[in-house]
Amino acid sequence: MTVQELRDELRGRAEAVPPANPARPAQVRARIRRRRLRRSAVAGVAVAALASAGFVLSPGTAQRPPDHIAVAVQPPPALPESFTAPDGTAYRRVGVTSMRASGKERVTIKVPYTGKPLDVAGACSGEGNRAPRFYVAGEPRQTGFFSLCSRQMRLQPLQAPKNGSPVEIVFDARTSGTACTKSKAHAACVPQQDKPAEWSLAVYEWTPPPQPVVPDQPRDLPSRLDGWKLEETRSGSWPEDGGSVAFDVTGDGGKLGVDQICTGDLARRLRFTLKVNGEDTGSSGDCGVWEGGAFPSAMNEIEAPAGRRVTITISLDMRGEHTNRPVRWSVGLYRK
Repeated sequence: MTVQELRDELRGRAEAVPPANPARPAQVRARIRRRRLRRSAVAGVAVAALASAGFVLSPGTAQRPPDHIAVAVQPPPALPESFTAPDGTAYRRVGVTSMRASGKERVTIKVPYTGKPLDVAGACSGEGNRAPRFYVAGEPRQTGFFSLCSRQMRLQPLQAPKNGSPVEIVFDARTSGTACTKSKAHAACVPQQDKPAEWSLAVYEWTPPPQPVVPDQPRDLPSRLDGWKLEETRSGSWPEDGGSVAFDVTGDGGKLGVDQICTGDLARRLRFTLKVNGEDTGSSGDCGVWEGGAFPSAMNEIEAPAGRRVTITISLDMRGEHTNRPVRWSVGLYRK
């Protein structure tokens, strides 16, 4: 699991429906902060975060527990031939396939390329702990992935060469390590039993709306958040308001935090990259969407020495095509 996959996984878990336990929102935010990314120890943070959730990926050949038991899984939902997104974007299916729990772990399909943007769709049934990655054949470094198994169809952009040739897409559910669980922090890591999953997968081309469809303004960021106090908020629209926003503040010996939410059909594709005093922190992630329940916090924490000026710059970038599909964003600066 890469650092970006970890961050997206945590963001997805934080955006789940509101739990019955009233203390759950604070627990979710505390868990996410424990797993925040640091450039100085990217690999260590990824392993520590997974261990705190009870999972560790160990190098080496993937292994299955000796007592592996097959479990029946319901078929995943069928993906539609066509549909219209809330902002009016028309989607048309140009390719479809599936990945079964007991079938091949690598599937390839070929679809025509007409010059329109392409998205990959996925829907899953079961508890699957091996979600497929996807990429254009010959371009494995431009990999997309589905981080969560859900019966709800999810869409991800596909970066395809604009050369008019048919596009060959590879879906790969193989892993490079062993998943295991720990009962305690220093306990032995016990191999985790593979959980079955059934995936429906498709490729869609989409036609942008004739005019930009401006989404609603994001909800107000929480004024207080587990000891954090909101100090300043900046809002805007991508791409109309440019690709960056900055805060210039004086430290008080505590910490500063930055969090963000977005609205729009492509909200989760807007990426934020953080720099402090001009230096890349190695921290980046997709924007959160807050439609209800606990605030989907993924706070970036920054040391703020007393009396020293701290300039925080957040750069914005969109994954995939976005013609006439703007995203509205809100970034909050917190102090603790």
